[in-house]
Amino acid sequence: MALRVFVIRELFPFTAGGIGRVAANILATSTPEELKKTAVVYLADGLGARRFNAVYPDVLFVEAGPSAYRTVDKKGRRYPRAHAYNDTMLHGESVRAMQALLKLEAGHGPLGYVEFGDWGGNAFAAAQEKLLGRGLREATIAVRLHSTDSVLAMVEGRSTDIHALCLYDLERKALADCDLIVAQLPSVADRMKAFYGFTDDEWDSRVVVHAPPVVLDHGDIAAQAIQPNDDTPIVFSSKLQRLKRPDVFIRGCVSFLRARPQYRGDVVFLAHAFDESYQKSIENLIPWDLRNRVRFVGRATQEERAKTIARSVCVFPTIWESFCLAAYEASMAGAVCVVNEQNPAFDARSPWISGDNCETFDGSAEDLGRCLQDIFERGDHALSVAYAPEDAGPWLVRTLPPKQKMVADPLVSVVIPHYNLGAYLHRTIDSVLTSTYSNIEIVVVDDASTESVSLAVIQRLAELGDDRMRVIRAPYNRGLAATRNAALEVCRGEFVLPLDADDLIGPEFIELAVGALVANPAYDIVVPQTAYFHDDEEGRLHTQVELENCYVFIGEARASGLHQNRFSTATMLIRKKTAHALRYRDELVAYEDWDFYLRAVQQGVRFIVTSDVHFFYRVRGDSMIHSLEGRSRHRLAYHDILRDKSMRVGLIDLPLFAIEGFEAEGAPVAAGVADPELRARLDAYENSEVVRAALTVAHIIQRRAPWMLPIGKRFARSVYRLMKRVRAR
Repeated sequence: MALRVFVIRELFPFTAGGIGRVAANILATSTPEELKKTAVVYLADGLGARRFNAVYPDVLFVEAGPSAYRTVDKKGRRYPRAHAYNDTMLHGESVRAMQALLKLEAGHGPLGYVEFGDWGGNAFAAAQEKLLGRGLREATIAVRLHSTDSVLAMVEGRSTDIHALCLYDLERKALADCDLIVAQLPSVADRMKAFYGFTDDEWDSRVVVHAPPVVLDHGDIAAQAIQPNDDTPIVFSSKLQRLKRPDVFIRGCVSFLRARPQYRGDVVFLAHAFDESYQKSIENLIPWDLRNRVRFVGRATQEERAKTIARSVCVFPTIWESFCLAAYEASMAGAVCVVNEQNPAFDARSPWISGDNCETFDGSAEDLGRCLQDIFERGDHALSVAYAPEDAGPWLVRTLPPKQKMVADPLVSVVIPHYNLGAYLHRTIDSVLTSTYSNIEIVVVDDASTESVSLAVIQRLAELGDDRMRVIRAPYNRGLAATRNAALEVCRGEFVLPLDADDLIGPEFIELAVGALVANPAYDIVVPQTAYFHDDEEGRLHTQVELENCYVFIGEARASGLHQNRFSTATMLIRKKTAHALRYRDELVAYEDWDFYLRAVQQGVRFIVTSDVHFFYRVRGDSMIHSLEGRSRHRLAYHDILRDKSMRVGLIDLPLFAIEGFEAEGAPVAAGVADPELRARLDAYENSEVVRAALTVAHIIQRRAPWMLPIGKRFARSVYRLMKRVRAR
C-alpha cells in the first residue's frame, strides 16, 4: 500500500480550526494498518516531530514550515526566493508543499493519495508538477472542500485587493487541475462549482462525497436531544466572525427574550473573538436591560465547552459551512440544534431534517426568534441525534490517467522577433541551441532593423546555411505583435515558443513543456517562472546559485489577469493551432502578450505552470517597457487591451474597460513587466524575514494567548506608522 498523505497547516489538538479537526478525526478513526501507511506534511512552524508523535505515534511526520523552502533543490532546480511571491505568499507555500512531497516520494517510493485543503490553493504547485510529469505521477492529488479564502471573502463581505484576486486564481487552478475533489456534502460541491464557474464536464466526474467522521472528546453520544426548559442556556458556539452571523443570533435571542419573559436561562457566546472591535459591535446590539442575560465566555476549557453545549439549545446561524463539525458534535452530545436552512451544510440534501434531528429557521433574526419560542413552548418533543454519513474514504479511489507516449519528438518552432537587438541576438539563439530537446527550428523575423550591428548579425545568420535556422526580413517596420504573427505564418512546428531577441530560455524547458503537452492533450500552454537579470549577471545564470530577482506567474489568471499580467511573460510553449487561432493583435503597441493570454483564458485555454525558473528576462534601461516613455503609455496600453472585451453582470453587459478605474492612479506598469529592481526592494520589505517572523508569532499567540492579539495589532500599527515616516524622509 502506497502512502496516504495529508498536507495541512493546522491539526487538532495542537491548533484550533475545523480543517485540522477534520484531519485529526480521520486519523483517529483509521485502522492501525492505515496509520502505518499515513504521512502528515505540516506547513506551519511550532509543532515538531516529538510533539506530533506523542499523539500520533504511528504516523509519519514531515515538517514543511517556512524554513523548509529551498531555492535550489538536490536536482539543481532553482526556485524563486520567498519574497518573489508577491502575487500571494500562499503561492510560495504551495511550492513548499510540493517540495516536501517530492522529498517524501524520493525517500518512501511513489505516493498513493495526497489530500490538500482548498483554502489557500496549496495543491497548485503539486498538481502542476504532476502535469509536467516530473514527480507525483502515481499519486492521486485530492482537494477537500472546506472553504476557500475566496468563498469566505464573498460571504464575509471583506474588501478585496490584487493579492486576494491572485489567491482566487491560485485556489481555482488547484481545483481545476487536481484528480479528485472531495466534497463533504453534495450541496457544497454544487455551490463551489457554481462559484468558480466550472462546467459539469470539468467538475462532476472528479467529485467524491466523503463526510469526515465526528469524534466527541468529552462524554458519550446521547440517545436523543435534551428536552429544554426555561433554565436551558441558548448557546452560540462558533467563532465571532461576520459569516457566522452572531448579529442574527443576538437579535433573534433578544426577540425571544422579549416574547418569553418567563425564560430564566442565559444567552451564551461560547467563542473567542479575534477582533475586539467586532465583538464590541455585537455587544452594542444587546439592549441595556438585557445585558445581564448575555454572557461572553472566551476562555472556557474544552471540557467546560462540551458540558455547556450538551445541555443547551445550540444555534448555528452561519450562512456558509462546508460541513459544520461543531453542529454534529453538539447534536451527538445531546444539544437541541437550530440551524440556518439557507446554509448548504444544512439544506435538504444534508443529514439535517427539520423537526427530526434539528430545528431550522430561514436565516433571519425574526424567524430565529420565532423558532426559539416554538422550541421552549413545545418542551415535550425530543429530537433525535444527527449523524454524519459514513462514506468510503476517497483514498480508495484510484485516478491514474492513461499514459501518453511520444512516438517521435514533435518539431518545435522557436520564433524570435528582432528589431535593433543585434548585440544580444546571438546569445538568445545560443540559449535555444543548448536545449536538451533537439528537434527545433529557429525562425528569426527581422522587423526592418536600422542599426548597423543588427543588420550585420541578421546578414550573417541568413548566410549560415543551418537547416535549423530561418531568417525572414520584413519590408517595413510592423511592430512586435505583427512580427510575431508573421513568424507564426511560416512556422512548421507542432509547438511554438515565442522568445524576444534579448532574452534567454533554460536548457530543459522545451523538453519539459513538450512532454507535458503531449501527455495532457486538454492543455495548450506551458508557462515558465521567470528571473530578471542585467548584462553583468548573464554568466552566472546557469550556475546552481540562488536567483536574485524573480517574478512568478499563475497561468490561468482569470481574476488577477484583468488588473495585472499574472499569466506569463511573452515566452511560453504553445500548440501552434492554438496560437494561430488566437494570434496577436497587430494594432497593440505594448502588452500584446497580456492581451493574448487574456483572450486565451476567456476562451477556456488551459495552462500548465512550472514552479522552478526556466526563463530569463534581460533588463535594459532603454527597452520599450522600462523606458520613461513606456511607463507613461501604461494606462493607454491597458485601455487598448481591454477595449474590445466585455463582461456580464447579471443581465448587464459592460465593456471591460469599465474596470480601468480599479487600477490605482499613477500605477507604474502592469505586474510582470514592471521594473524588477523596484519590485524586489518593495517585496524584500513587505515579505521580509521580519514580516514572516511576525506572522509566525501571531500564529503562536492565536493558539496559546489569543487575548494578546489586540495589543499586538495596536503595537504593529504604531510601528508601521513610524516606518512610513522614516521611509518618507
